[in-house]
Amino acid sequence: MDKCLYLVSSSATREYVADCVEALAVPRGSILHFRYLVPYVDERLRKTLANSKGKLPRSLRNLPTVVVYLFQEQKGGQWTPQGAYLPLRCGRLIRAFIEGQVAHFFFEVTDYVKPKYRSLSIRDVLKKEGVKFKLRSGKPSFAHVGERLNIAAPQVRDSDVFQEFVQKVYRASEWRTRSLGIAPLDVTYEIIFFRVVGVFEQQGKDLIEVNPVPVFIGENVFAEYALKSGANYHIKVMTHLAPRLAGHLPGQGNVTLRLGFDSTVIKPTGPVSFRISSLYDLQYWSFVVDSLREQRTVLTVGCEQPKPPTQQDFVRKELLCPEVCLPVLVTNSARSTSP
Repeated sequence: MDKCLYLVSSSATREYVADCVEALAVPRGSILHFRYLVPYVDERLRKTLANSKGKLPRSLRNLPTVVVYLFQEQKGGQWTPQGAYLPLRCGRLIRAFIEGQVAHFFFEVTDYVKPKYRSLSIRDVLKKEGVKFKLRSGKPSFAHVGERLNIAAPQVRDSDVFQEFVQKVYRASEWRTRSLGIAPLDVTYEIIFFRVVGVFEQQGKDLIEVNPVPVFIGENVFAEYALKSGANYHIKVMTHLAPRLAGHLPGQGNVTLRLGFDSTVIKPTGPVSFRISSLYDLQYWSFVVDSLREQRTVLTVGCEQPKPPTQQDFVRKELLCPEVCLPVLVTNSARSTSP
């Protein structure tokens, strides 16, 4: 039986929810970092990592990985599942190790997940196919090795599957942090779903996609775009929000999606932001890289909004928008090439 690593992030905190939204937003080839307290890691996986001495064992190299979202509620001091284990995005394991009492997993993001698997809704597939997120003690397992299922959608369907998730699979009532008891809390997140499709180099009238390359520095791993000084680039970004009335958009239409950059290195050649005033949009942000030396920098895609009022209510709504970071290595290849 082929194996797969399922990495679960839940609704217990805003940060955990944001991790899942970010997994949907990042371009292919990005590397994400999830971490878990050791007691919540599958026992066999825990044992393998404890004996690995920092090197990824052969049994885990390039192990297929799936990011999973779980809606939970806290009752009586205990978090209990209230929704399905919902697979969101596929990948492959790049590095994993245990540092003290925390297990770290670095994985390259690849395919989106099919809306259906065989005749099953993707909401039901993990349960119906027998993937059990349980430790031997009966407690939940949040980093779990189970059977690999053919739930990855082909790359050509990336945009279609992303949009279908937002329209048909996503349920706003499940993307919330809810705690019942002496200190109740019920925060529902108004999510800005966006997708960074990719980074493209302009060559004449053609756009050629630039693929990020994994960079290993110590135990850290990240995916980096090599961009040439003097060259023109375009970042393709799309938004797709859950169906609702236009007047009920997250942030009431006052949220701006913006490209962040070091202005000494990145020179925009057109708009690098747009206001989220419709349910869906697609934009290309254009810029030239300008540097006399090789250096590292970072591009970010995230939201900017008017300062929200301080909310102390136990029941409230909060805007949630991930920030996507695109590490960049600037090279001088373009300037050193003869015309």
